[in-house]
Amino acid sequence: MINDANNIVLAVMGAVGNGKSSTLNSIIQEPLFQSGRSIGPVTQRIGSCVRNWKLPEVGRTVHIVDTPGMCDSTYKDVENVHLMVEFFKTLSHGVSAFVLVFNIHNTRLDEYTKNMLRLFERLLGPQFWKHVVIVFTHVDEDQRDYLEDNIDALTDPAEGFVRVIHQWFQLQYQPPIVFLSNRDTRYSQYARDCFMELYQAVVSVEEGARREKFTCTFFQEVNNRAGIVQDNFIVQSIRTATAAIPQMIQSGSRAVANVCSVM
Repeated sequence: MINDANNIVLAVMGAVGNGKSSTLNSIIQEPLFQSGRSIGPVTQRIGSCVRNWKLPEVGRTVHIVDTPGMCDSTYKDVENVHLMVEFFKTLSHGVSAFVLVFNIHNTRLDEYTKNMLRLFERLLGPQFWKHVVIVFTHVDEDQRDYLEDNIDALTDPAEGFVRVIHQWFQLQYQPPIVFLSNRDTRYSQYARDCFMELYQAVVSVEEGARREKFTCTFFQEVNNRAGIVQDNFIVQSIRTATAAIPQMIQSGSRAVANVCSVM
């Protein structure tokens, strides 16, 4: 079932504490992905599963790939790169949407997150952005009025969050943006409506790609290799990509070089 062409394949990324795992549990209506408030990371490995998309019931299966929280300072750099290797191996058969998860109460784009997005763009190519959906969590029903100013600022066509990303990466298109609540998803119509918007955003990304999953030369090259050769190819590709991003050279390429020396 994992490589079923009809599956929605979601690659979900976000900083620690943004509600990434809770969002995935809401989609499948199972407590499969560990979530909770913590000063350390909750997701500590690549999580992957195939389930029915249940919030709302849409009659489709979804292959979810959960990742350790980005910006996770408690991880050793080498471990992070190893996890990225497993992440890309899991995605190499194609992706319907890359879901970037942010917390509505902390909408600052820090340098590490920006550099991770630059790395993805380098590895996957600028077409990767056509498959991005931006999600803001913790937009609960009883807080909606209080958060309206935040929402207006984020969606401002001139200076909003997506507009800033659009300018930074010189995009020719703007990713869809969705506001979610993970509270009481089993009974709350408001929460169900939020997740219907997420599903519709994913479908719009799919339809923009004519129902074809995102792939690229990098993914094709990964699939042409196996075992340690495959792992080394991914690590070397990450090393080359980080070397091309000035902000990542000091912190990133040294870690990747260390991985290359032990693989």
